[in-house]
Amino acid sequence: MTRMNAVLPALAIGSLLASCGSSSHPARRSTPTPAPSMTATSTIAPTLSPTPQPTSPPPKSTPRPTSEPQHRSTPPPARPHVLLIMLENKGYGATLGSCTADPYLCSLASQYLSTTAWDAVSHPSLPNYLAVTSGSTQGCSSDGCPVGISAPDLGGQLTAAGIPWEAYMESLPSACDTIAASGAYTRVHNPFVYYTDNASRCHDVPYPESGGLISALDGSSPPDFVWVSPNLNDDMHNGSVQQGDAWLRANLAPVLASSWFTAGNATVIVTMDENDQQSSPAGGQVPFVVISSRAKGAGAVATYGNLYGTLRSIEEVFGLPLLGGAQNPSNGDVVRYFG
Repeated sequence: MTRMNAVLPALAIGSLLASCGSSSHPARRSTPTPAPSMTATSTIAPTLSPTPQPTSPPPKSTPRPTSEPQHRSTPPPARPHVLLIMLENKGYGATLGSCTADPYLCSLASQYLSTTAWDAVSHPSLPNYLAVTSGSTQGCSSDGCPVGISAPDLGGQLTAAGIPWEAYMESLPSACDTIAASGAYTRVHNPFVYYTDNASRCHDVPYPESGGLISALDGSSPPDFVWVSPNLNDDMHNGSVQQGDAWLRANLAPVLASSWFTAGNATVIVTMDENDQQSSPAGGQVPFVVISSRAKGAGAVATYGNLYGTLRSIEEVFGLPLLGGAQNPSNGDVVRYFG
């Protein structure tokens, strides 16, 4: 056998080995082996197994990203927004207790949260307005108490904390007017004008109607806290429950569609100062509706509270000190449903 003839069979065997290896292990990568030198003494030992090995599927691999994802920080929560609408006199039974004359308010109570045990603290109107804004009736037992109360109140707290706020009074003749009455406006439904700690800036302003309110809420410098007192015809005091419900539909529905509300951490409260049909407990049972993303779907709950609890919840969400009766948790607390 010549030198070339001895090498050719060995090369044929090597070629067969290479093809078998590639069919048995298609995913395995190996370091190339140098080709044998074609010399008289070079031989290639066959290493084929008599039985072919079963072919296994290639291992699955997770694609690696071509670049590291950018770090995204969690945006800070939106600042709290609270709007309170104060209705008048008709009480729970004539509103949420029957739902015959106020379908819009009742639809909100069903869709969000309402309490079946929320009370006013006194009679007549003014002591209740002082209670819900200062945690005390301030010794006032009638609607004839004068302006000039030096006790701290919610408005003064908001101002001191740098929290923008407005109190809109429907039919108020002019901003911060201290007039006792004018047309359908009455001062006893405007609690903030009674306190001396609000004198640094005028926050009691005429209600600008729905369009003006939405412009303010969705403007570049919106208030975080808003109080709205409809006039005597629209708050159910002189007008009917039906008339008050129609006012709510026309004025509140746009608020709930505004970016001020839909952007998050926003709450609307609809409640009442007193219940003329009840002399006890205290100022009688009143409707209390909380509208927010957290309150959605809660429906009617038996949580007890009163106007001091209303103040407590508002002060808590803004991180303000609790005033007077708001310090007592037995007066109610619904802040967990805010925002």
